[in-house]
Amino acid sequence: MMSKREQPWAQRARHDQSSRPAGFTFAELLLVLALLLVISGLVLPPLMRMMADQPLKEAAERARSQIATVRLKALDSSAAWQFRFEPGGRHYLWLPQESNSPTSGGSGSVAANNAAANSTAGPAFGELPKGIQFVSDINGVPLTVERLPPAMVAGLSNAYELAQVGWSAPMTFQPDGSAMDFELAVIDTRDRQIRLAVRGFTGGVTVSSIENRRR
Repeated sequence: MMSKREQPWAQRARHDQSSRPAGFTFAELLLVLALLLVISGLVLPPLMRMMADQPLKEAAERARSQIATVRLKALDSSAAWQFRFEPGGRHYLWLPQESNSPTSGGSGSVAANNAAANSTAGPAFGELPKGIQFVSDINGVPLTVERLPPAMVAGLSNAYELAQVGWSAPMTFQPDGSAMDFELAVIDTRDRQIRLAVRGFTGGVTVSSIENRRR
């Protein structure tokens, strides 16, 4: 029980506590705001860069995944498959190599058998995300392009459009999964690119980090 001597002091303490304003002071609010500005200045730029780089990374992964899929098709079907892309554009295409190879003699009969085995595995196509395209040159050397015969893309929903595209030389995967050494790259509107390199002996694909495009 509180003595009479202690009661006035206790009453003053309670009065001081009850007289303090509730909530933050203006100075405290300014301090919190300053801390938030500092934190946002540290966090937002990397976050914005990551978001801006995402479409380019997605495009590179889409191309890498499809090239790897074409290699698996060659292994599974014991027939050569090819991958083509549109230099300076967004289209890419994959199809059995026999669809544009003439057959003759003994080797022709083998190709005909392979073509028959893959009669239900015709050409297919895809596109890179908007704002991303394949480069039109490698290290300053323009890539050669060619148009495909309409018969090669017959049956696709946009066959006429694909027949007008200037396609790259074929990246051909053999039945053992091997290919020729090949390099391509995808680029965004900020002139930043990711390079994809195909190793001929293994058919594996390596992907570079994002880098500025060298002219």
